[in-house]
Amino acid sequence: MKYKILFILILTLNCKAIFAQEKSSVPPLYKFLKDNTDTTFVLKYESNWNLNPEYLILSKKRDTINAYVYKITTSLDQRIVIPHNFSYKFYQNTQVPVDVNPYFNPKYLSADSLMNIWKELTSLKPWSINDDQIDGAGCPVSQDSLQRQIRDAASIKLSLITKKGIKELSFYAPQYYEKEICPGRTGRQLILKIEELFIAYIKR
Repeated sequence: MKYKILFILILTLNCKAIFAQEKSSVPPLYKFLKDNTDTTFVLKYESNWNLNPEYLILSKKRDTINAYVYKITTSLDQRIVIPHNFSYKFYQNTQVPVDVNPYFNPKYLSADSLMNIWKELTSLKPWSINDDQIDGAGCPVSQDSLQRQIRDAASIKLSLITKKGIKELSFYAPQYYEKEICPGRTGRQLILKIEELFIAYIKR
C-alpha cells in the first residue's frame, strides 16, 4: 500500500513539473510546426488531472492542409499487477517532450473536410479573439458567482502558430462559465465553436 501511495505522489510531482515546464517554454513540436508550416492551430486541454494531454492540430503549408493528433496512447491494463519499478519505467516512457515522435501522427481527413474545417475555423478570426488574459477568468465578481467558482476544471488552450511567432489563447472552464453562470462573453463563445470544429473533424 505504501508503495502505491509513493507512486501516486511521484506521478503528481512529475505531472506538476511537466506542466510548469510547458507553461515556461515552447514545446519542440511547436517550434517544428513554426519552421515547417505557414499557419498552424493547436487545440489542447490543460489541467492538473490530465497526465497525458492530447493535442489536436490543423496546419497549412502553401495550398496543402493537414490534420494531426499528438496523443500518448500507452497505458497499463489496470487488471495487471506488476512491480513498482516496472510501473515507473512504463510511466517514464510516456513523459517525453512534446515533439515529432511516435505519439505525433497525421489524421486522415478527406480533401473536402480539410477545406471545410479550415474555412470554418479561419472565418471565426481566431487572431482577434480575446481570451481570459484580456477579459479575465471566471465571471464578474458577485455573491452568486463567487459561490459558484470552480478550481479543478480544465482550460482550453488554442495556439496560433505562424513563422512570425506563436500566440496562445487560454480559457478556463469556458463551457461551465458560458453555459451555467455568466453567458454572453464573445471570446468564450468563439473558443467553444472552435472546440466543436476540432472535435467534429479531428477528434472523432
